[in-house]
Amino acid sequence: MQRRRPASPGILAALRARNIAVAALYWGPVVFLLSTIALVVSLWRGIDLGGVYYACVVVLAALGVASAWSLRRRLSEISVALERAQRTSTVGLLTAGFAHEMKNALTVVLGFAELSRTAAEKSHADVKVTRHLKELENETRRTVAQLQSFLSYSSGEKVARKPQDVNELVADALLMIRPMARIKDLLVDQTNGEPPRVDADPFAVRQLLLNLLLNALDFAGKRIVVATACAADGQAEVIIADDGPGVPKADRERIFNRFVTTRPGGNGLGLSTSREIAEAHAGTLVLRDTPGGGATFVLHLPPA
Repeated sequence: MQRRRPASPGILAALRARNIAVAALYWGPVVFLLSTIALVVSLWRGIDLGGVYYACVVVLAALGVASAWSLRRRLSEISVALERAQRTSTVGLLTAGFAHEMKNALTVVLGFAELSRTAAEKSHADVKVTRHLKELENETRRTVAQLQSFLSYSSGEKVARKPQDVNELVADALLMIRPMARIKDLLVDQTNGEPPRVDADPFAVRQLLLNLLLNALDFAGKRIVVATACAADGQAEVIIADDGPGVPKADRERIFNRFVTTRPGGNGLGLSTSREIAEAHAGTLVLRDTPGGGATFVLHLPPA
């Protein structure tokens, strides 16, 4: 089983800051020490440096202060980055544990659903009852499979990519948010085009689409539009738009950064994770201007 290398942005930022801090820690004092030795030797030899002496003193003092300031700032960045990485890791562990328990519970539900459907078919029960039990069984089985995919993904298993139907991936993500859309009285307008199949990790792409749809649910006023198509360059295109307040121009790139959010109570991870998934599939995720307001996210993925 292949394992992915740790790629937590918090951990990577901490490592980068640590490297810079180490450089400041070692090279700053080294330069300071060498310059001091050179100054002391020149004075011991009786060389009159005049104004150069005072300039050297100022430069040496500046080097020492700059090294200390840089080191302190970098160490502060390390602390913040590691704290964020720890929080993200803790949330991930809790989520994985919750998913595991949910999968176990739903497996039991699935067993009883199968037994109930079988009993209903044998007793020639009402056709509607049998159909509803069959739908319950199918939806439970699909949810168990998705939870298992999530657990495999979170444990570090490298899922083999294979050609996927984009419309099916979108439909799976929509199934999960339609009940919430009905509760909020939102219209979900879905248009399926003819996008090419894409080589993808199905769980990761579904997670990307689900993040965008949940974001639209939070901000939409009355309507969410979801459309798929084949872009002009031959790539698969997925458009998810809402009629909410939109994103201010100053925040249109910032919202794709980790821990940056414009929603009260948000964690700033959904859009950044979605863009990372798109780029990992050699695709792009951008925020497009929407006439009349709202936000439109456009996902492009290369064809298989």
